[in-house]
Amino acid sequence: MSRARTRADAPRHRPGTATVDMIASPRRLTTGEVLFREGDPGHQAYLIESGSIEIFIERADGIRVLARLGADELFGEMALLGDRTRSAGARASMTTVLSVVTHETLTEHLAQASPVLRHLLTLTLARCRDTVRLVGGEKPHHSSLTLAAVGGRAPGDRDLAVQRLRIEQALHVALARGELELFYQPIVSLLDSRTVGFEPLVRWRRNGTLVPPSEFIWVLEESPLIIEFGRWAVRTAAAGLRELQTAAQQRAVGPLLFASVNLSVRQLGDPELFPTIATAIADNGLRPEQMRFEITESVVLNNLEAALELLTRCRQLGCKLVVDDFGTGYSALSYLHRLPLHGLKLDRSFVQDAATNERGLRIVRAIGQLASDLQMFAVAEGIETAQQAAL
Repeated sequence: MSRARTRADAPRHRPGTATVDMIASPRRLTTGEVLFREGDPGHQAYLIESGSIEIFIERADGIRVLARLGADELFGEMALLGDRTRSAGARASMTTVLSVVTHETLTEHLAQASPVLRHLLTLTLARCRDTVRLVGGEKPHHSSLTLAAVGGRAPGDRDLAVQRLRIEQALHVALARGELELFYQPIVSLLDSRTVGFEPLVRWRRNGTLVPPSEFIWVLEESPLIIEFGRWAVRTAAAGLRELQTAAQQRAVGPLLFASVNLSVRQLGDPELFPTIATAIADNGLRPEQMRFEITESVVLNNLEAALELLTRCRQLGCKLVVDDFGTGYSALSYLHRLPLHGLKLDRSFVQDAATNERGLRIVRAIGQLASDLQMFAVAEGIETAQQAAL
């Protein structure tokens, strides 16, 4: 994956078209158009981006409107769990645009939650649905037709949920439109100040403007989109490295360059990731050692066995493996002897401390010595001044 560091003048590549079944495209309704009726199967929930939705039931004496929902309202969520059907109908009272939340998306997010939270949320949704089931002339509880009925009343939680859904939907569109790009940050040898490699970092150019990484990377890493994006990032990084290598050879500068690609925890379970890596290397005429892959301590701790399997296959192929943000967790030393690693990457906080106090400098020296003793290379992140480089 990517971090928030970059160079504005780095070369860039855009993704091609990608489809992700778990996230559907936005839905547009005309005035009076029915989205679903009572009794229909319910495999999607909806967030109203603009317009208005009427929740209604049809009875012998006519249609009764139960609620009117506007922008930022989420509805239809009660049918997402299990083989549920709609307890009421929904139609547009004006031209309306909806973001779509699929059953697969909810299942994916629940799978990432703790067992207790997952059980409580599932139970609460099911009980809430049973409470609002409309029978005959029973008076409905209007508020329970929205997410507020299952614990979303807190404004902060609601706003964060709406923001997350919007960004995830927009990223789905961005992948399809080729709005995501890779910027290549140089990695420089301190021995001779020569550029020896690059770290590809994802950037989102939306409507001609770069979206700050802090606004979308956290969503990308946590969403199902990371699987498709991860494969694209490997292919695009390899193609970009080939272009950079060709340019360097034309100038007759230096040895073979490398690209150092970040991997997130969700990518470890992708069975197509390693085949994608091997194919990208072969298709671009690269040597395996030119592709490096970075994992953080949290990635290892969350899925040690999957990490071990993937990294072992990568090392057998000839790729280099690096621990990113080394030293920022609690058990960094415990897995150094278990994983087939080649290098350590110091977090930028250590570099900043080294420039301001002796204690920080000693920590950097100690990590450097550790890497040397383990016959690994070391990369220092966040060197931005001549003083830091000299240290």
